[in-house]
Amino acid sequence: MNICITRSRKDPYSETFIRNQIKGLSNRANIFTIHTGRLPERNEEGQLLSPLLFWYLHKALKPFIGRNNYFSNYGIKKFLRQHQIDVVLSNYGLSASHMLPICRRLNIPLVAHFHGHDASRHKILKEYRTIYQKLFDYASAIICVSVEMQKRLMVLGANEEKIFNIPYGVDLKKFQPAISKNTTPLFLSVGRFTDKKAPQLTLLAFEKVWKKRPDARLIMIGSGGKLFEKCKDLTTQLNMSEAVSFTGALPPDKVISYMQQAHIFLQHSLTPSSGDMEGTPNSILEASACGLAVISTLHGGIKEAVLHGETGFLVEEKDVEGMADYMLELFDHPELVTKMGKAGRKHIEENYDLDKQTEKLFRVLQSVSPKK
Repeated sequence: MNICITRSRKDPYSETFIRNQIKGLSNRANIFTIHTGRLPERNEEGQLLSPLLFWYLHKALKPFIGRNNYFSNYGIKKFLRQHQIDVVLSNYGLSASHMLPICRRLNIPLVAHFHGHDASRHKILKEYRTIYQKLFDYASAIICVSVEMQKRLMVLGANEEKIFNIPYGVDLKKFQPAISKNTTPLFLSVGRFTDKKAPQLTLLAFEKVWKKRPDARLIMIGSGGKLFEKCKDLTTQLNMSEAVSFTGALPPDKVISYMQQAHIFLQHSLTPSSGDMEGTPNSILEASACGLAVISTLHGGIKEAVLHGETGFLVEEKDVEGMADYMLELFDHPELVTKMGKAGRKHIEENYDLDKQTEKLFRVLQSVSPKK
């Protein structure tokens, strides 16, 4: 089976879930990928799919006739025909919307994979509401990554029978608990410094812990987003520079190393004024796979990924006091951290194994492909 996978950009460091998707499906079918922007225009090597003249004409005419036009669609249609594509898996609802007229013209099944902001951000929903209706009608299947997202897509008009809730998976061979760790609990957070991850609230909760337990330490991995420098400044203002470390973005092997050193994972996800929501954060799944107890919020797919009182604790969005209280509880009871970490690993093994999740996705693609 020949599958074309679209994505908005090539290998942004935060989209490990798409890299895992491509790698996993490559073991099951012939995979061809295209990327760049809401309407894919380049192949994986970065080469334009249309003649250079067509690309310039597309850019010039786009403000007047839209992203989908003869000049932009030409190269993609040629690419799909050339590789005899059986089904298109389009990552993000925006890209899927622009692949819609192309797939419909070529009579190729289209599977739309929603991940988070594409199903929640107010600006996107306002701009794409009508297009989404057409997408939902044509799409052979719609993939989401949480029950919360499934409900949102149904409210937007998606047919429940077409929706498949397939959260991301974790490579359990890579993300494993450490054999031994230091006894003093270490807090860790991993993610971009964006509004929906609210790293500043994680810092404010940590401050409350640090004032009572001066030996507490927090490592924050990640970069990007307008909050990175603000969080560093906040740490300085709170006189916590010796207690909080910022590593910047790190490759997966370094992230795993830090997860195996840490004990408690923190993420205060919330819904900002833009409406942008998390799907199911990969970092939380990976932390649980490494045996960390997790403290997070009742937000998106986190409500399924973390079992409150069993694999970690969940608080309401913006409940900094509640988050700090649970942090103190785990800091003072390392035996509970160990218990929750073991339960978290088991939960991931049973529900978020990468190979099993990839197989679920492949079966959906296989079911809609003409070559079953």
